[in-house]
Amino acid sequence: MRTIIQALSLLLFSLLFIFATYKLPNWLPADIYLRIDPLLGLNAIFASREIIPRVLWSLILIGATLFIGRFFCAYVCPTGASIDFLDFLFFRKKKRPGLKNEAGFQKIKTGLLIVFLTAGLLGLSLAFFLDPLALLTRFYTFFLYPLTITLINLFLDLLRPLSRAFGWVALSYLHYFQPVFYMSAITLLIFGGIVALNLFAKRFWCRYLCPLGAFLSFISPLGLFKRKVSPECNECLKCQKACPMGAIEQDPTKTRFPECIQCRTCVKVCSQEAVTFPASLSFSLGGEYSSTNFSRRGFLYSVAGGMTFGFLAMRTPFTPLQSKHQLVRPPGAIPETEFLRTCIRCGECMKSCLTNTLQPCLWESGFSGLWTPKMDLRLAPCDQNCNVCGKVCPTQAIRSVSLEEKNHAKVGTAVLLKEMCLVWAQDKICLICDEICPYNAIVFRPVEGYRRPVVIASKCNGCGFCEKKCPVLGESAIVVVPDGEIRLKEGSYVKEAQKLQLEFKANPGDDKFILEESGFKIESGKKEEKKSQPQTPKGFM
Repeated sequence: MRTIIQALSLLLFSLLFIFATYKLPNWLPADIYLRIDPLLGLNAIFASREIIPRVLWSLILIGATLFIGRFFCAYVCPTGASIDFLDFLFFRKKKRPGLKNEAGFQKIKTGLLIVFLTAGLLGLSLAFFLDPLALLTRFYTFFLYPLTITLINLFLDLLRPLSRAFGWVALSYLHYFQPVFYMSAITLLIFGGIVALNLFAKRFWCRYLCPLGAFLSFISPLGLFKRKVSPECNECLKCQKACPMGAIEQDPTKTRFPECIQCRTCVKVCSQEAVTFPASLSFSLGGEYSSTNFSRRGFLYSVAGGMTFGFLAMRTPFTPLQSKHQLVRPPGAIPETEFLRTCIRCGECMKSCLTNTLQPCLWESGFSGLWTPKMDLRLAPCDQNCNVCGKVCPTQAIRSVSLEEKNHAKVGTAVLLKEMCLVWAQDKICLICDEICPYNAIVFRPVEGYRRPVVIASKCNGCGFCEKKCPVLGESAIVVVPDGEIRLKEGSYVKEAQKLQLEFKANPGDDKFILEESGFKIESGKKEEKKSQPQTPKGFM
C-alpha cells in the first residue's frame, strides 16, 4: 500500500509540474507541493519578515503531522519516493556497510535545519540548498524536463518518414520547443550524489541530511500513531535491520519516535507479528526521545554557523560581481532585497516560462542570488501574453498579476550600442528591431543627415524582442538593462506606469515610412512644401 501511495504522489507531483505552462488555469495550484513545505515557508517568512499568504498552506502538513505523526516522508514526499524507486532499481542487491554512531549522524540534519532558520532570521535564504521539494523541482526543471523533450523530438524524427508515407500531416510536422537551462550538469551531479549515498545506507539522505525531515521530527512524536512492540518479540532484530530510517534501537522494543516515518516495514518483516501501530495519546520525553536529542553545544554551533553565513553572505569573493552584471528580473518580481530573501529557488518559474528566457543565476548576483531567476533576453524574449511565472511562484517573490498589469511591470529599457549597430556604425539598411517591437518603442529619426534608430524609453517595457532578433552575431547591438524598472511589493503596475508617464501601446504612425533606393541617407537641398510643417526626411510619411 505504501508503494502505491508513493507512486501516486510522485505521479501527481509530475503531472502538476507538466501542467505548469502558460495555459495554467488560475484555479489549479501547480505549486501545491512547494506551498505545503513548512521549511520553505518558514524560511521565506523569517527572511522577508512578513507573513506570506501562500505559504500558510504548510499549516496543513504541520497539522497532519501533529495528528498522525511523521507520515509525509514515507508516503507523500516525492523526493523520498524517487530515492526509494531508484534505490530499488540500482542498489537492491548491494550490501551496504552502514554507518556507526547512527544517532550521531542523525543530528546532522537537525544542525542544518538550525543553520538555515538562523540564516533566514538574518535575511539570507539558504533552505533551498537542501530542501527536498525545491531540490526535486530544480532537478525536474533543469535536467529531466529538457531531456524528456529531447527524447520526444528524437522519437518524432524517427517517425517522420512513416508519418509522411501514411499522410499524417500533423504528426509529420510535429516538433516540441526544446528548452535549455544553465547549470543542468550541476543539478544532475547534486541529485545523482544524493541517490549514490544510498550505497552507504538505505535512505541516507532522509536519515542524515534532509532538513525538512528534521523539522517534522520535532513535532511527529505528538502524533496519534506510534510503534508498539508486544511481549511476543523474540529480539531477532529483523525489524532493526530493515528499518529504512534507523529508528529502531538495539533493543527492538524501543523506538526513536522522531525518526520513525511510520512506513510499517518493521510490521512486514516481523515473524512473530509483535509490532503494531495503535493510536495512542501518550507522549514521553524520556529515553525513547532522548536518543536523538540535540545537545546544547550542537545547537550553539549551528546557530553560530547560520549567523556566520548570514553576515558573510554579502562579503563573499563573488559579491563584487553584483555591480558588474545588470540583471533583468522577470516581470512582477518584487524589489531586489525582498526578492532575494523570498525566492526559494525552486525553478518553477523557469520551467513554466513560455519562451525559455528565464535562466538560473550563478554568481551574477553574489552568493545570496544563487539559482534565482534572471531573464536572458538574447536567448529569448518575454512573451507579452504569458504571466504564468507569477502563478506558479509559491512565495510570491514574483507576483501573480493579470496580463495588463504584467505588461506594465517594466523590467528594463532597451539601449542601442551604436558602435555595433549595423545602421549606426555601417550605414546598412536594417529595420528588425523597429519592426519586431510590440510597442513601437524603437523609431527612426533624422540624425546628422541620416535616419537612425532610437529608443523611446517611455514606451519600452523591456520585453527583449529587439535583443533576441538583432542580426548582429554574438552580443546584440541593442540590449535591455534594468534602468527604469518597476518593481512593486504591492499596488498596481498600471497606476505606477501612468504616474511615470509611460505608455506601452503600439503607435505605428510614429515612424511609418517606405524604404527607397537612397537607403537611410537623407537628401539635402529639397525645398519645403509648406512652411508650417518641418522638413521631413525622405522615406518618412
